[in-house]
Amino acid sequence: MKQTIPALFGFIFIAWLITQANKGSNNVLFTMVGFIPFGDKLGHLLLFGILSLLTIIAFKCRSVKISNYQVPIGALLVLFFAMLEELSQLLFINRTVDLLDALANIIGISISIFISSKYKTTLMKTY
Repeated sequence: MKQTIPALFGFIFIAWLITQANKGSNNVLFTMVGFIPFGDKLGHLLLFGILSLLTIIAFKCRSVKISNYQVPIGALLVLFFAMLEELSQLLFINRTVDLLDALANIIGISISIFISSKYKTTLMKTY
């Protein structure tokens, strides 16, 4: 149970960020990201990568076999959420679908899969 709390807070935080962006709000986080070269892409990579790792841990590294690969369920859920969010931007006049954002999300999630597979035993001992 305790391993699900960080993932839940991660989802809540990202949902709040998405809501702020959908409303066109200008908060301090968006301003800070604007000062960093490729800050938006780096933000996508880090946010969805960390969320994916937390979700993989929450699901205790359980995975499903897709083709010849074991893919963590947590990573698949975050990937679905990330792609759904990117496509949902079509519904908002002040948002634009950006394939590079989607790519940054995928890279972040892929890194989390690599980390979780490499350190699976250590991660599971923590919980």
